[in-house]
Amino acid sequence: MIEKLNLSGPADLLATIPHLLGITPKESFVVLTANAGALGATLRVDAPEHVEPVNYAQTLTSHAANDDKATASYLVVYTDENQDSYPYAAHVAALVSELAAARMPVRNVWLVTSSYWTEFGTDEEHPLEQITDSHANATFTFFGSATDIDVYNPALLGTWAMPVQAPEGNDADIEAACTAWAAVLDSTGTPDHDTARSIAGAFQHKMVRDFLFREIITTHNGNFADVILGTFTGRPDWTRVDRAQSIAFELMKAVPAGQRAPMLTLMGWLEWLKGNGTQAGRYLKHADTDAPGFRLAGLLLELINRGSVAEVARDPETSYQRHNN
Repeated sequence: MIEKLNLSGPADLLATIPHLLGITPKESFVVLTANAGALGATLRVDAPEHVEPVNYAQTLTSHAANDDKATASYLVVYTDENQDSYPYAAHVAALVSELAAARMPVRNVWLVTSSYWTEFGTDEEHPLEQITDSHANATFTFFGSATDIDVYNPALLGTWAMPVQAPEGNDADIEAACTAWAAVLDSTGTPDHDTARSIAGAFQHKMVRDFLFREIITTHNGNFADVILGTFTGRPDWTRVDRAQSIAFELMKAVPAGQRAPMLTLMGWLEWLKGNGTQAGRYLKHADTDAPGFRLAGLLLELINRGSVAEVARDPETSYQRHNN
């Protein structure tokens, strides 16, 4: 785990973005907030196509403002449109103005294309190898971080599994499911096939599923809505959260396509709690593909699309400390 990584220049900073997002952005605007020399939130949105510059800038700034500790920001434009030094110039200018008004002045703006990177508005092109060969990228990679890996590939999970039966959802079912789930989370091994199918079956019942979501978070909480929104009163056991994500993937192996949406939603929700909205959105979209109209996935996607950041991710004292930062 990287406790602290010193960024010595633009190439280092640009190298961090794919590792923080889990993907290399394309046709995107990325805003990084900063405070006292440290990076804060990382926000990626699609590049504007037919969006008026001021509206676009105000929307992005309102999302960035969720980091209420930010005192500065950086802007990176990823695009191959308008092959010159000023793509989306009006949108960039509007965003710089809005971020300054929000007391998050932009320190630098960079342009990254598929063949070079440069400071926005200049003619000096730098090779992308400066990013991939940077100290920051080497450090992330050494500590196990990888980018552009598909978060979910149904073909790798197999098609042999038979459907599981959801419980009735009575008090006894809830207690039994929570006990089995907690035992798996507190252990270190992989659940056996029968246990995995039993827990995966419990996830198919809406009420039981909600209790299983809550079981992951051991700090003091309120009702289910409070837990979902990450309004915890203490720092969660993030090791337990990582364990839950790992087990959720194992549970998907025990059921066929069409019954994996609850686990995909769980993985997306936990990524959102960690502050990784981009990765969370990918899981949640897979959940909707697995079970079209899966309501909880849709609700969480609405939160992410509005730029909402989980309460727990906003506070450095409670937020997840990624293994790659």
